[in-house]
Amino acid sequence: MNGLRAVIVCLVIACAAVVSPAAAVTRGWSALPVPAAAPPVAVSDLAARGPGEAWATGYEHTPDELRPVLYRWDGTVWSRDTTFPGAGEPGRLGKVRFVGEEMWVFRNSAGTGEILRRSAGGWSTVPLPQTLWTYQDFAAVPGAAWVVGEDDTGLKVLHHDGSGWTTQSTPDGVLYVMGISARTADDAWAWADTSAGTAVLRWNGTAWRDAKVPLPPNGNVHTILLEPSGRVTIGGSRYTDGVTRTYLMTWNGAAWRTTYPPLGDTYTEAMVRGPDGALWLPVRSDRAFRSKYARVALDGLRTTFSYGPERTNAIDVKPRALARAGSSLLSFGTVEIYGSKPNLMSERLGG
Repeated sequence: MNGLRAVIVCLVIACAAVVSPAAAVTRGWSALPVPAAAPPVAVSDLAARGPGEAWATGYEHTPDELRPVLYRWDGTVWSRDTTFPGAGEPGRLGKVRFVGEEMWVFRNSAGTGEILRRSAGGWSTVPLPQTLWTYQDFAAVPGAAWVVGEDDTGLKVLHHDGSGWTTQSTPDGVLYVMGISARTADDAWAWADTSAGTAVLRWNGTAWRDAKVPLPPNGNVHTILLEPSGRVTIGGSRYTDGVTRTYLMTWNGAAWRTTYPPLGDTYTEAMVRGPDGALWLPVRSDRAFRSKYARVALDGLRTTFSYGPERTNAIDVKPRALARAGSSLLSFGTVEIYGSKPNLMSERLGG
């Protein structure tokens, strides 16, 4: 019997030794301290280059106006960055993207849009060629950037090719471009409101065309996740029989596949591909003092849930953005403690 017990113990140790780094990410969420901002705070975006660099954007409410906030993760702690141009001026920060060795952030200041660029040499700005009424979304990759929005003449798709700006046209029937995502300078995707309903557009380096994506009837799009492998994942929701239901669509290079994970009416904008190959996104928590995350397996058919750490006296914990940081996941959002206004929170899975 002792010999059998020894064999079993050895097998357990051997199995533990070969656990992959991807599997190690499922150990559990932990809280990360974040320097406070002036509450209530709103979170816009989060992006990570690797385990040692991530940036989160948003804006705080000072007594007189909104002020932009920018936070940096160095692999150990979050710190607030106030070195960017206009850090003390009114405005807010939006999407953040890594473009080669640089970090780009979209900034809206008193209705004027611009791109902030951070390189090894410091900060610089890329002003837009015109002011828009609405700045709906922003995307950037090496060699190209897009800003979509609207002015008094209608929708605008502004394109930067590395040297200057042009205005791009869209297919007939497009009324409004709601969001945009890019993989390369010649491969960008957008979702739009058209005279026939929601449609997905694709830029091929020459023109925007209808991508002919078979979206679910009465469906809309929240986000399009583009991956280097060529895989495309669309997250959105479908309204039917008085109920909103989240759907996911995946393009494998040959065909689209649609699944309906048990996510309720979750907004999928914060969806990311985790280090374990699954899709991760924050969902509405059924516990006021803990955040909640969904993990959707690669096949889209299996969904599991996990909770963040318990936060004393919390009445609302809302992760707003997720990013893969090496072999871990980072979340950034807000937490409301009883008797105070929402402030910033961050959590990590793995690491």
